[in-house]
Amino acid sequence: MISNYYKNKLKGGIMAEKIYEKDQYQNEFTANIIDITTEEGKYHVKLDKTYFYPEGGGQPSDQGKINGLNVEHVYKKDGNIFHVLDEKPTKIKDIKCNIDWQRRYDFMQQHTGQHLLSAVLKNEYDLNTVGFSLSESNLRIDLDKQLSFQQLKQIEEKTNQYIYKAINVEILYPDQTALKELNLRKEPAVDQNIRVIKIGNIDFSPCGGTHLKNTAELGMIKIIDVENYKGGVRLEFVCGKRALKDYDLKNEICLQLRDILSVPEEEILKEVKRYQRVINTHKDRLSTLEKELMGYKAEALKKSAERVNKILVVKKLWTEFSYDNVQVVANILCNQANIICIFAHKQKETARLLIARSDNVKAIDANEVINEPLKCIKGRGGGNKLKAQGGGSQVDNILDAFDLAYQMIKEQL
Repeated sequence: MISNYYKNKLKGGIMAEKIYEKDQYQNEFTANIIDITTEEGKYHVKLDKTYFYPEGGGQPSDQGKINGLNVEHVYKKDGNIFHVLDEKPTKIKDIKCNIDWQRRYDFMQQHTGQHLLSAVLKNEYDLNTVGFSLSESNLRIDLDKQLSFQQLKQIEEKTNQYIYKAINVEILYPDQTALKELNLRKEPAVDQNIRVIKIGNIDFSPCGGTHLKNTAELGMIKIIDVENYKGGVRLEFVCGKRALKDYDLKNEICLQLRDILSVPEEEILKEVKRYQRVINTHKDRLSTLEKELMGYKAEALKKSAERVNKILVVKKLWTEFSYDNVQVVANILCNQANIICIFAHKQKETARLLIARSDNVKAIDANEVINEPLKCIKGRGGGNKLKAQGGGSQVDNILDAFDLAYQMIKEQL
């Protein structure tokens, strides 16, 4: 239960003090619970002050613990900050709160890195950041114009030079007069109490997120992917510990490839391309041989087919070839006159049924016949009069579907 004292404070409109905006390096603090509400089995807790960062501005919320209970999510609503817990706190005064520092510091590195990179893009090439996304595994920005590979390399180098210079990152709360004198990279989203993140004289950006105190804490920035996006460019990049983790992964891959291919690291790409050419050549030869083999298979099946009223009914359950090859055989056979194919294909967790006929076998409509047999394997499919196919998950019943299709066709011939 919340005491009447705190209930009265709430009635008076008291909101949590957002001290996370002032000191982003504080990860332990003591607070009082002033309200608890329940929504969909979760407990939404309001504190009289908080260092927990609520989700917003493209940055995910902090996580951590309140009185030993896991904080899954933090959000803002109507000026209030809510901490979402699985369990209901039993203590309300002098509550010990802990922020997951590894998560917090990671987001501080990524978000500060985004500010710095966006500033270099704007200052050097007049490229505006029009989109920003930060998650536990991904960091990207969207730009309003294209840029070349050479420009990209120059931007990355310039950004890292600023990191090495250990430039201070400051938090400003300018009044309207001072605000007009700042070269803001973007327009503020609010009209009052505007918080500006200042990186030396490089960047002035209105932002409510968590940031580092110095660019040196970024370690490095590395752009890892680029793609055209909505007339501009989307950049994916990593900062700080994420950059180190990315390097560790790629270095491990590089070392393993070096040993597998038995070439120096600088020749890995050349050797991989050589292997690719060899593989493509073998693929082409294999494809040609498979087509020849399917031709022989088609002729063998035709010789052993059952004749029903002058029509050859070719039926087979396939397990040793791909379904693509099964279709090739059906096409080879049905391009000839007086043939109907009933093929079942079973592989792992999928069963397939294919019914096809020659153009001159007018008595059979493949699309009508296949519907009932497909029910045996809980499958769906379709096609046209000449060819119909479908698949289902009841692999063990494929023979039932196969036999039913055969009986239906035999009765119609």
